[in-house]
Amino acid sequence: MKRAIIVLITLFLTGTVAAQEIQKVAKAKDAVKEAAPADTAPKHWLIQGTGSLQFSQAAFSNWASGGQNSIGLVAWINFKANYKKGKHAWSNTVDLGYGFNILGKGGEAIFNKTNDKIEITTAYGYEINRNKKWYFSVLANFRTQFDKGYNYPDDSTVISKFLAPGYLVFGPGITYTPAGWFYAFLSPSSGRVTFVNDQKLADQGAFGVDPGKKTRAEFGPYLRADLNKDIAKNVNLASTLELFTDYFHEFGNIDVNWNLLLSLKVNKWLSASIQTQLIYDNDIMIQTDPTEPAGPRTQFKELLGVGLTYKLN
Repeated sequence: MKRAIIVLITLFLTGTVAAQEIQKVAKAKDAVKEAAPADTAPKHWLIQGTGSLQFSQAAFSNWASGGQNSIGLVAWINFKANYKKGKHAWSNTVDLGYGFNILGKGGEAIFNKTNDKIEITTAYGYEINRNKKWYFSVLANFRTQFDKGYNYPDDSTVISKFLAPGYLVFGPGITYTPAGWFYAFLSPSSGRVTFVNDQKLADQGAFGVDPGKKTRAEFGPYLRADLNKDIAKNVNLASTLELFTDYFHEFGNIDVNWNLLLSLKVNKWLSASIQTQLIYDNDIMIQTDPTEPAGPRTQFKELLGVGLTYKLN
């Protein structure tokens, strides 16, 4: 018993001495760190990114109220790399998303795509006034999708795929940046090219191309407004609005593409999000009733999810 007590006292004393030595070493390191010259070199790059993986699942067995087994997965990545030095500014954004759900089980399972997005934007700006709010800019934006799309519940007829459609907008303009969380780009003379890289869809004149042709060129004014701001603690709102009209084809009929993402951060890894997208394009014909002719429609998509999120800043 005495031997055990001696051992415990020895361990306690040894631990106390070791803790004191560790504290001395830590204080010495802090002193060296404080004495070192501060890193005053300007930082020209700002790198930010958010990635999320959201999962949903439901299973039923002998459930009297009825139900269907399902598995759902949605992943999205938003990455930004912005450069600023002197009067020069260069901003780059990559926005990717893909999601699906599987209803049923075994050979009767049905695969549905719930999200599919590729969007890349790059813009160079040169400061034209002293308050660093106005820039002469050149912007290019490209968007398309990863996978084939079907007119569900018909999962045999392809209505879209990679580069069918694809959209490229580019042109010079003026960028107004009143704050770090908002900018607006206006171009009076932007070109827009629509790609339909699928001959069958091209022959149908899908997405506004002339039947048989795989591209369509337009020219007109373009507006893009981008907002990304924390509106409350752990709540972020990101929104992008694009407006375009063609000088030579129904000028004044405005094409709209509006994306919105509201993110609620629960902790370092867990978050909830709501994504919406509204599109109106007078050249995209959509048939909602087989007894009526196809025509332009307001398109709307909404995704609500809870899952793992990682933020790079």
